[in-house]
Amino acid sequence: MKIERLIAIVMMLLERDVISAQEFADLFKVTKRTILRDMDTLALANIPVYALRGSHGGYGLMPAYKFDKRLLSVTDLENILIALNGFQSLMLNDEIKATLEKIRSMIPHEITQKSVSISFQQWSGRTEIAEMMDALQHAIKSQYLVKFTYIDVDGSKIRQTVEPYQLQAKETRWYLQVYVLEKQAFLTYKISRITNVKQLSTKFTQRKFKTKRQLAKTYFPFPNILIKVKIDATVRDQFVERYGAKVLSEIDNQHYYAEITVPYHEFGYRYLAGFGSHIKVIGPPDFVENYQRFLKQVLSEYDK
Repeated sequence: MKIERLIAIVMMLLERDVISAQEFADLFKVTKRTILRDMDTLALANIPVYALRGSHGGYGLMPAYKFDKRLLSVTDLENILIALNGFQSLMLNDEIKATLEKIRSMIPHEITQKSVSISFQQWSGRTEIAEMMDALQHAIKSQYLVKFTYIDVDGSKIRQTVEPYQLQAKETRWYLQVYVLEKQAFLTYKISRITNVKQLSTKFTQRKFKTKRQLAKTYFPFPNILIKVKIDATVRDQFVERYGAKVLSEIDNQHYYAEITVPYHEFGYRYLAGFGSHIKVIGPPDFVENYQRFLKQVLSEYDK
C-alpha cells in the first residue's frame, strides 16, 4: 500500500544519509518512476526531502529534520493510541491489535496514564460485522472479486459481484466502496446491509479510484427540509452534538426551540420519532401533517 511505503521511506531516510531511487525501487518492487512520485508526495506533505545528483546520488532528509531520529512525539503516539483504542470495538483484527501493541511499547511506562478514554457499546452485532470486514479487507488487499447479497432500504435483495476497493468509517457506521461490474460504476454499500459474502477465485486489476475525501457527497433521491421543533432539556445535548448550540433558543429552563434540517422522507420521520415525547414538531405545516400521518401509521400496527 502506498501509505505504508511512504512511511517506510521516511523511516529509512531517518536512519541513513542518502538512498538511491533504484534501491528504493528494488526494495519495494516498484518502478523508479513510482519512487519519484512518492518523493513528490512527501514534499507536498512538507517532509523536507532533497535529491543529490551523480553516481552516488539519491534522496535524503534535511539534517535539522533528523534531529532526534523520530517523527512522532510521545503526545503524538498517545493521541494515535487513543484514536485506535476508540475504534477497536468497531473493527479489531490481528493487524490492528499488533499496531496497538507496537504503539504502546513506544510510550514510556511512567507517562502512559491517558487523559482521554474512548469506548463504544459492545453490541453483539459488531462481532459479526468485524468478521465480515476482515474478510472484505483481505479481498481488497489481495484484489479478489467478491460476491454478496445487499438488502436495500425497501427490503429488496440484490446479488452483486464487485471489485472491493475501500472500507470507510462514517461516525460509528462502516461502508464498502466497490466497483459494480454489472453497473460499471463505483458505488458505496452499507456494511450492515451486506450478507452472504463470498470471495471469488478471480482477481481484478485496480481501476483509477477516488478516495472518500475526493468522492462527491452521497446522493439521496429526496430533499432536506428546515423544520422547527420544541424539545425538552433532557435531549438538548443530542441536538448540540449533531447540529451545534447555535440552532437552539431557550424557552425556559426545561424547553428549547431548535431549527434543524432533516430529510423530507421517512428517514427524517424515524429520526424525530426516536426522541419520543421529548420533541414536538412545530412547522412547517405540511411537514407536521406528514409526520403525524407517519406516527398514526405506526400506531395503527398495534390496532390490528
